[in-house]
Amino acid sequence: MTRAWRVTLAVLLIAVCGCSYEYVEREIGYKGRARVNPWLAAERFARNYNYEVESLAAWRAPEGADAVWVVPASVLNNESFIRRAEEWAKDGGHLIVLLEHASAETNDWRTFERELPLPSALPEMLHRIGIEVKENASDDPVEPGVVTILFDDDEFEVAAKSYATVAVRGAQPGVFASVLAGAGRVSVLADARPLRNRWIGDHQHADFLLALIDASERDGPVVFVRGRGLSFWGMVRRHLWPVLCGLAALLVFWLWKNLSRFGPLEAAAAPSAARGYDHHLEALGNFHWRLDRAAALLAPLREQIFERGQRLGARSGRLDEGFLQMLAVRSGLPKERVARALADTVPTDSLAATRTVADLQVLLKALT
Repeated sequence: MTRAWRVTLAVLLIAVCGCSYEYVEREIGYKGRARVNPWLAAERFARNYNYEVESLAAWRAPEGADAVWVVPASVLNNESFIRRAEEWAKDGGHLIVLLEHASAETNDWRTFERELPLPSALPEMLHRIGIEVKENASDDPVEPGVVTILFDDDEFEVAAKSYATVAVRGAQPGVFASVLAGAGRVSVLADARPLRNRWIGDHQHADFLLALIDASERDGPVVFVRGRGLSFWGMVRRHLWPVLCGLAALLVFWLWKNLSRFGPLEAAAAPSAARGYDHHLEALGNFHWRLDRAAALLAPLREQIFERGQRLGARSGRLDEGFLQMLAVRSGLPKERVARALADTVPTDSLAATRTVADLQVLLKALT
């Protein structure tokens, strides 16, 4: 190690040893399901009391068998949703609307931002059933600290503060209001934090949730909704999936019909298969067969055989038995095949033409 490296290493060691640090522990939130579902602890708490619990990521219309619906106000963002929820509540259900700090995307370890204004149709529906909602124009929460909520002849200490107040018509405004609506009930909690994972174990939050659930006279499921409403793609998946399946099947059929294969693309110019001498002969024979069934190819061969036979003195101008016998003896072919090869007939098929050409080649070679 050189002197320069030793000096550099010594300086680094001195710098590292001379540094001081401070260990700070900071909470950043839950992990797993509790991070995406703020009502997970409330759901498990209700299950421990033998309630049937259902968790929804997005809106769906309440069913007649449902007993309690805990839903953020941001989900009830149109007349259709609000009308269905109101009709379900009047039919015997308990609708619990959470105004602020109820979004599933809200981080419980960060400073809350103001979530008002509320959906315009929601205060109108609450006004019809006897609950007044008033939004605070200032930036300060209306109810700081721990408040006492009176519900069903019981008092509950709840840590809640909100930018809006709710009240039964004619009563003192606060963070909670509940009225009977038809055969059911509608309750509004201005601050949803007492029911969220981080705070449900504080004060009397769990007892308050149990009282809300017990207020329903039905024995059906308790439904917790954590979404912001039904998105376009959610509606497509829920109501249009048969059409999508049909389109997918049609696309697969079209691809199967129009694409020859699902593999590498063929080259733009495929290499020629006729590379060797045998390929050229095969192509030439195919040409003669398509031209005149190989008649032009067989005639010269037969003429050469007759000329060479005449020069040998085997015959004198006409085909007789002695000439055929001589060719059969010299070539080693049966006499019938020699006669068939020299007969002036057209082959019936390509196989017969190939056999005839082969026999003529043997005869020509025997006369050489």
